[in-house]
Amino acid sequence: MGRINGSRVLLGGLVAGLVIVVGEYILNGIILFSEFASQREKFGLGDPSAGELAVGAMITVLYGVILIWIYAAIRPRFGPGPRTALIAAATFWAIAYVLFLASLWANSLVSMKFAVISILWGILEAPIAALIGARIYREE
Repeated sequence: MGRINGSRVLLGGLVAGLVIVVGEYILNGIILFSEFASQREKFGLGDPSAGELAVGAMITVLYGVILIWIYAAIRPRFGPGPRTALIAAATFWAIAYVLFLASLWANSLVSMKFAVISILWGILEAPIAALIGARIYREE
């Protein structure tokens, strides 16, 4: 088993993160715009500030890095390629989408509609990001 190539995890992860940022903009800024706004209003929040959007984008890019790290970590066991990227995406999706959004819903922080649509969106978003980021990743 070789060592994880950290610079390639970072590069592939940044690209995967940008894919997720674009996907989240489409989801929350267009498709669920009114639902997102009503969730913020529920807590007395207005439109997100530029700073909040920037921090959200940075966190989302970190999600991409974590996704590609998962790919790199399981690659020796499953082999390089799309199948392994999809396994990494499924693992990431279960944690970052299903468990996270289910916990937000269970604590009444988002509506069931918002949680379900976001979880379903992740079924498309995570594999696309993983496949693109995994193509960039190479062992040392």
